[in-house]
Amino acid sequence: MKIQIRPRGMTLSGTQSVRLERDLYLALARFGDRIDRVIVEISEGEVAGLKLCEIEVRLRSRILKVESSDTDVCLAVEHAVQRVARSVSRAIEIEALLRR
Repeated sequence: MKIQIRPRGMTLSGTQSVRLERDLYLALARFGDRIDRVIVEISEGEVAGLKLCEIEVRLRSRILKVESSDTDVCLAVEHAVQRVARSVSRAIEIEALLRR
């Protein structure tokens, strides 16, 4: 599983980057062999002070995208990570059901 972090128009501290990678890995590790790539884009939202986190997960059969926003970049990332983990789990369950 390859993870790419792309801050857009803002910088992440080393601690924030490490935490983001760790949280993604912990949330998605059980699906690691089914995930090709994870792309995370973090940017300033259109509303002042709002941070936006978009996560794209490329599975073998499809691409999943989620986004979350918050005034705190860490909370935006945390919510997006939780949502993408649930989305990946559902997508894999559906694939398994369709193969039966």
